[in-house]
Amino acid sequence: MSNICISYRREDNAGWTGRLSEHLKERFGADSIFMDIDTIEPGVDFTEALKKAVNSCDVLLAIIGPKWTTATNASGTRRLEDPADWVRTEIATALTRKIRVIPVLVGGASVPTIEQLPDDLDVLAQCQAYELADTRWHYDVEQLVKSLPAARQIPPTRPGATPEVASTGPLKPTV
Repeated sequence: MSNICISYRREDNAGWTGRLSEHLKERFGADSIFMDIDTIEPGVDFTEALKKAVNSCDVLLAIIGPKWTTATNASGTRRLEDPADWVRTEIATALTRKIRVIPVLVGGASVPTIEQLPDDLDVLAQCQAYELADTRWHYDVEQLVKSLPAARQIPPTRPGATPEVASTGPLKPTV
């Protein structure tokens, strides 16, 4: 299962999240990153897939955009106030499991205050956040990657570099 789970609001930060997901896949491999739109196959129970991903990840990236705290549902209620809101559920589950939750700020967003969060997400306001700015995107992403579990990282490749191959002894010519 994925060791990095990405939690986000599509209407708030899907573009930034997709861009980040692609960078993370390059560094950790696609199987190590869970992002609903890329990972859940057609016909699979969405609820079960999200629960399984959050319950088995090592770190959850909570992508927070400019409208993350103010997003509303069809009836005009703030989505964070809805106990069934998926973003709230994903983050609350991760916090309860005591897994590392990193608030990742995009689009100039700020870390939500305790007053903006429901009680089960209060701890999020105290988690060290990381900002990804459009003007320094590659640098910021690389710094974020360095802070994530290194065990599954794939070394970055340089243009023109050939991948290293483990040697099992002297090379033999092929005929």
